[in-house]
Amino acid sequence: MKAFYQREQRHICGKHYMEVDLYDVTAKQHSASRRAKRKEATRLSMQKYNDNNAVRHRVQVANTNFTENDFFWTGTYDDEHIPAVDDRKKVDRDLTNYIKRIYRWCDSHSVPHPKWMGSTEYATRTEEGTVLGRHHHHYMIQQVPGLTREVLEDLWRDTNGRRIGFTRADSLEFDKGSIEAVVRYVCKNKRCDRNWRQSRGLQMPKCPRPNDTKWSRKKLHDASTLYIDDRSFWEKQYPGYTLSRVTTSVTVDGMRHTVAILHSLECELTRKKSYICNTMRTKPKESGRPR
Repeated sequence: MKAFYQREQRHICGKHYMEVDLYDVTAKQHSASRRAKRKEATRLSMQKYNDNNAVRHRVQVANTNFTENDFFWTGTYDDEHIPAVDDRKKVDRDLTNYIKRIYRWCDSHSVPHPKWMGSTEYATRTEEGTVLGRHHHHYMIQQVPGLTREVLEDLWRDTNGRRIGFTRADSLEFDKGSIEAVVRYVCKNKRCDRNWRQSRGLQMPKCPRPNDTKWSRKKLHDASTLYIDDRSFWEKQYPGYTLSRVTTSVTVDGMRHTVAILHSLECELTRKKSYICNTMRTKPKESGRPR
């Protein structure tokens, strides 16, 4: 029996986004039960080798549950309504009341409750007493029938019906079939504390049974070095997908761990068509007069 196998673990997030982990496993891991392998796949997507991977699981969940038709909502406070710097319970309660207000609106219009996930960022007091930032909320909210950006913006009110502060609901922006940029933006400020929250019933990424025989040690080494930016190489490995990027690192055990970020070719074609249409739309018309 081989001492090491090269494992491929896919994380399929919705229709247009997939992450693939490629790494060495021992013979014992290769012969483990299906339950143990599934548990390892979940742990793999949530582990934190560095700051760039800290939000990886949230990126996967967001891509699985949200589309370009959904909303990115921001809620802030005016000077009259902003809670005290240390009153984080009030900040959390405001968000809870806002979600309940959305649910009541849905119930009165006989539509399902939307899925949501995001982060509340708190104003933070340093040891020197300096206040950093200002309380605010960033959340992705599913679009359900009739739930428009105007409704979401209008519901950001206090118990007396007065506006709490500035609010905005825009369409979610996807880049190459992924919402990663939005999730990283929500988690951008490391100086301030935040609280990540999400609704119940979110779908988790699909993790098919790992494949320990597709990749040889040499093929994986070449993929992580020679072909790290070669789209045609990765398209052959995963038909229907094209490459966004590849990251590779060395774990604490001295093993190479490669992560391939892929998006569907259908998404790539749609993006190119959109770019061409926008370019033609903004191209100045020629006068037609002879020079």
